[in-house]
Amino acid sequence: MNLKTYILLLALLFSFFLVGCAEQITSTGSDSTQDQQTIQKGRAVFAITDAAAEMDSVTSVKVTVDKVMVHSEAEGWITVSSSPKTYDLLELKAEGKQELLADVQLSQGSYNQIRLDISNVVVADNSGQHEAKLPSGQLKVNSNLEVKSGETATATFDFIADESLHVTGKGEYIMSPVLQVETRNGADVQVQSGNRVEINGGSIRMNSKVGMDIHGNVEIGAKIEKDADLTIDSGSIKISGKSSTEVKVPVIRGNTIFTISDSAAKLEGINSVKVTINGLTVKEDLKGWFNVTTNPQTFDLLQLRASQSQSLLASLDLPPGYYKELRLQVSNVIVTDANGEHEAKLPSNELKFFGVLVVETGLTSVANFDFILDESLHVTGNGDYIMAPVIQLETKSNADVELKEHNIVEVKSGDYKSSTKVGMDEKGNVGIGVSINPKAELAIESGQIKVKSKIQLG
Repeated sequence: MNLKTYILLLALLFSFFLVGCAEQITSTGSDSTQDQQTIQKGRAVFAITDAAAEMDSVTSVKVTVDKVMVHSEAEGWITVSSSPKTYDLLELKAEGKQELLADVQLSQGSYNQIRLDISNVVVADNSGQHEAKLPSGQLKVNSNLEVKSGETATATFDFIADESLHVTGKGEYIMSPVLQVETRNGADVQVQSGNRVEINGGSIRMNSKVGMDIHGNVEIGAKIEKDADLTIDSGSIKISGKSSTEVKVPVIRGNTIFTISDSAAKLEGINSVKVTINGLTVKEDLKGWFNVTTNPQTFDLLQLRASQSQSLLASLDLPPGYYKELRLQVSNVIVTDANGEHEAKLPSNELKFFGVLVVETGLTSVANFDFILDESLHVTGNGDYIMAPVIQLETKSNADVELKEHNIVEVKSGDYKSSTKVGMDEKGNVGIGVSINPKAELAIESGQIKVKSKIQLG
């Protein structure tokens, strides 16, 4: 081999080495492309607008948003925008437009909080420009943002400037944001020139009015009252001569009614099915678990079906928020037929529901547990009864409710929020689409439910 050939071979080997290194860098680069390919993502668009009424003498309200973040239980806080942007709320109102806050790809899943970091608010009036005082620069909102692969989810922050802006006796401005927050799934979004956003279609998941109190707390129904006597002293907001730490903010709650019904078809040979419910607990995303009732109550499901009515389980005031998990404790089921009373076997005493119960300040929300008895009750070959509840949970907010005699509840109207059908199998597992096959051959052995055979359909 001559020297020229040897050098050529070395050059070829070196080039192969470089190509291999390049391929290795590409496959394990900083963007983790290979990992991202396994994570389903969806588009999320965040917009800001203002639908406030006219305000005398105020010509502009410019709000600077430094950062936008979202939170999920799986991933924690995620920054979707960190570029400061300034929005003139009155200009948006005059044009009836929405302006882009952020347009990003997020991992598929539920995001229970959205946070806006506001650094500055400048109000212009007839005497010039004035920096408004904020109780808090962090606007953290409980949300119900659901991101799905291949779809566009939206979150819109509609500032209500005339309820947000306050003036002290010395003419100083205080900005305590009040806004309508709306989230949607499957929306059609067009981003136009000037970062204007047009959002159409889709399904609304959340539409709530939230506000900030004097402490900087943000929740449904919170705000600073319009006629409050405000001052700013040493950088702190005071009401009627008291510091913000001395002002007691009342606990804001919404009335919540829980009911039981049964819309099942008539069961041949059965006269009554009495279900005893021992308790109900509900969980709010951020506030945790609440006991709704721990008093045992018995309901005759066939009687409810015959009267086509809903019976009161509990009525109480709950803090505003999103209650997405409900647990119903069932202790006893008595079935009456031509041969007398029989205690039905329960695979489990607890049913877990995942829905969306929205509680809003000063409004009434309803959650109805509708037993589907003809899918819940089963008989073994020995004539023993098994009760594996199948229940349709329906929730409404802003409901018009009337409580009648004998604890009958009439729901006249309301904004539909969710409807979830949950069932239980012979092992006590609970979930959507779960149940005992109505044609299964069942037996109770040593206190346990056994499926002897399953009839194959079709």
